[in-house]
Amino acid sequence: MIRIIFRKELKEIFRTAKLSWMIIGLLVLTALSVYNGYTYYTTHSQLLQESQATTYQQFISQGNKNPHLGAHFGFYAYKPTADLAMIDNGIEDYTGNSFYLEPHKRGIIKFREVTDATSLKSFGFFNIAYLIQFIFPLFVFLICHNIFSKEWENGTIKMLLGAGAGKFQLYAGKLLACMAVIFMIAGIIILAAFILMVACTSTILPGFTIYAAGVCIFAVIMTSIAVSVSLITRSATLSLVILSGFWLTGVFLIPRLSAEISRHAYPAITSVEFEENIFREMQYGVNGEGHKDERREKLLQRTLAEYHVDSIQQLPVFFIPITIEYFEESDGKVMDRAYTAIENNQAKQDAMVRMLALFSPFLAFRDFSMHMTATDMNTHNDFAEKAEMHRRKMGVIVDDFYQHHVEATNDFWKTVPQFSYQPPGIARRVTAASGALTILGCWILAAIGLMFFSYRKLSV
Repeated sequence: MIRIIFRKELKEIFRTAKLSWMIIGLLVLTALSVYNGYTYYTTHSQLLQESQATTYQQFISQGNKNPHLGAHFGFYAYKPTADLAMIDNGIEDYTGNSFYLEPHKRGIIKFREVTDATSLKSFGFFNIAYLIQFIFPLFVFLICHNIFSKEWENGTIKMLLGAGAGKFQLYAGKLLACMAVIFMIAGIIILAAFILMVACTSTILPGFTIYAAGVCIFAVIMTSIAVSVSLITRSATLSLVILSGFWLTGVFLIPRLSAEISRHAYPAITSVEFEENIFREMQYGVNGEGHKDERREKLLQRTLAEYHVDSIQQLPVFFIPITIEYFEESDGKVMDRAYTAIENNQAKQDAMVRMLALFSPFLAFRDFSMHMTATDMNTHNDFAEKAEMHRRKMGVIVDDFYQHHVEATNDFWKTVPQFSYQPPGIARRVTAASGALTILGCWILAAIGLMFFSYRKLSV
């Protein structure tokens, strides 16, 4: 009987003109998202690679200079385009992609694409992830909102139950029919994402399989909710209104509300306060370290004692690069504390937003999507940390050379390594996405509970 009901529902769904137009619309939207994802990935990848090579080539061919002055010439460290950014570019356009490497100060990541964009950027970039997160649920709701309610409105529910179909058989047949259609739609999107990934990277990335599994979980949640609401309301119009309200609340209201709540609960320090705190700690030290002049004098005395000489003129090395390297390390600790505090505050804000995703599966899937495609804030902070480590490594190389030489040639500049960044591996991404996966798991349990509740309403 389940098979009969399943086939009946599939025929009715595919017979409607609504589904035909939806499939056409889906193919058009999928093609547009694939095109946008391909152009975004290829354009950004090529631009960042060329910029990285150009700035480094300029650095290593700057000619004869004082080592410290040449180090200030610097070069940019660029964050490469994430391997799955063709599917979801996450926060990439808002965080910037370049980190300037020069002595004394940690760089600020620049060149945010959103600064050059029009106001339309506020609606988001239309790619595969956008299609899945925002448009795909509407397809689910439009297909499933009347799967049960039509039976009550047409008066055929008594005929079905009277013809020997049990409650479970009727429920299972209709649910499976909806699942089959929705998974067909999800399969089209996943296939398009797979083709796009192979076209951009010429390989199958391990994170894609987990991403596709997440899409299937999201599809199950949306379908279960839609079918349950159709059964509970017994009205196609009311069902569509409730599901539309659920979509609007989850997609627009809760994300904005969660951002405001987290911002007020854990306010971020202003840039002015941040710079003032760093300057004060660098100049006057922390934990009784003393002013920079006092620390410089102590360093001089230690250096003189180390080389067993009485004056700075008798040193066999230049004292200035020793001073630079010492304060690079000291100031680096100050900056590490300051940036760690910012990252910890961001983590608290993200945790609060994630908790509010208990009220929006769309928000939970967005968090999962960004983590799996390495376009999230964790990856951004990891890039900034690796770039800062490279900046300090560059400073040590230059200062060590400067202790014995007053002029550097291109042969020396070539000893300063090029920057290279690899985003976190699949294990770290899954760990970072564990919170979002837990929330999606809670939504699966909620959807199952809603199905049991609606099943009990299946009576005449």
